[in-house]
This record gives sequence, structure tokens and C-alpha cells, in this order.
Amino acid sequence: MNTLAERAKFARDRLSLSQQEVADATGMSQPSYYKIENGKTKRTTYINELARVFKVNVDWLASGIGEMVADEQPPEPEIPTKSHAGKASGSDYVVIGGQSEYPLVDIKYLDIKASCGPGYINQEYPEAYTQAYTVEFLRANELPIDGEGLVLMHACSDSMGNTIPHGTLMLVNTNESEFDNFINNKVYVFNADGEMMCKRAHKNLDGTVVLKSDSLDKENYPDQLITRTTFSQFQLFGRVRYTFLKH
Repeated sequence: MNTLAERAKFARDRLSLSQQEVADATGMSQPSYYKIENGKTKRTTYINELARVFKVNVDWLASGIGEMVADEQPPEPEIPTKSHAGKASGSDYVVIGGQSEYPLVDIKYLDIKASCGPGYINQEYPEAYTQAYTVEFLRANELPIDGEGLVLMHACSDSMGNTIPHGTLMLVNTNESEFDNFINNKVYVFNADGEMMCKRAHKNLDGTVVLKSDSLDKENYPDQLITRTTFSQFQLFGRVRYTFLKH
């Protein structure tokens, strides 16, 4: 077994794990792990996480040096299932991202709603409870691994259709809050005169940006054109980076 791809597949098959199970346990996406076994990725920053999941020596997995399995394996890290001291407990505390060797990152939940429609007025922005994320999950989604600037909030109304249904929990990156942060076809949260709303951004060649709802009902959810001049009226709150749908 001369390649990382061969060693990874052998180690995974040895434990009868699926590619998705490996991806979930390491914080990777399944397509990213697929590239490793397909030989498209020669090196990976997840080598330590993979070695832990496969229960093999990291040097063997990375380069084929040494024995595959040590005589004594270190104990498996305990998966956190309880809240940290001082945090909410029980069903209000959720760990996102599977197992991790790193300290969990707390992301605060704001008891505010962003309307996927005409707007939702929030009188206050209190913290309600906390979810914990693994460093691997944040890194895989290109988010700050210290959680700085990340907040959780709920969406309301139906203008985003099936994309972001009413009641969806959204992970929002408030670091992406400048006009130049706009990325075409991504969803953002705005505060327009006290009304929180989420819209999809479409960039034009002339530098303007059209904010659109995914719903085809343009009478109730009309498009809104913004420029650098009018941008300050909207107070961009941040970009929606991840959604957790209810089923």
C-alpha cells in the first residue's frame, strides 16, 4: 500500500465503516473524504482525525512508515453529551460535528428571527441557549474555528420557499457584513429599520446587488435593488452559512 488512498480504504474496510461515517466522525464532508480514497488528495489536514477514527498509527497512514497498529491504542476520546458548566443543559445543548480531539466551540443562540419575507421586528437581542460545534465542523465549512462572530437564529415567514422554510435554525457569520462581502447567489440577513430579513444576493455587472426571495410570489416578496449608497440603510447582519432543517 504505497498511497494514502490505498491505506485509507484498507483501514476503513477493516472497520467496516462507510465513507459517510468516516466523514461524520472527522468533521469532513463526504465528498472531501471521497477525494482521499480516489487519489485526488495526496495530503490532508485531517490526518490525525483519520488515524484516530481508523485506530491506526498516524505515521503509517500519512506515509506508510512503521506499523499500522500500535501495540497499545490510546483510549477513545469521550464524546461530549452534557453541557459545559454554566451553560444550558438537556435538549437545549447540542454538539454539532461528531467526535473531536479539540475543545468544543460554543456558538450563542440569539432569540431573534430573520423574516424570509417582508421583515420581522425584534425588540431585543437576548441570548437564549448555546450549541457546541467541533473545530473540524467549523474548519470544513470555512468558518472561524474560534466561533468569533458566529450566531444562531431562527427564520420566519415563507418567502425563501423550500430553501429556508419557516422555523429553520440558521448559523450566521456576522463577520461577512460589508458591501464587498457579497457573494453571488448566497443568502444574507439584514436589519432594515429594525426589521430582520433574509434574502438571496444577485450581483450585477454595474456593481449593484439585487436582493431576492426564492419564492416566485413577487407581489408579496418583491426584489430590492441596493447600491453602495443605499447599502447603509440595510445594515447587513451577516451571511447564512448553514441551516438546520426540522423534519
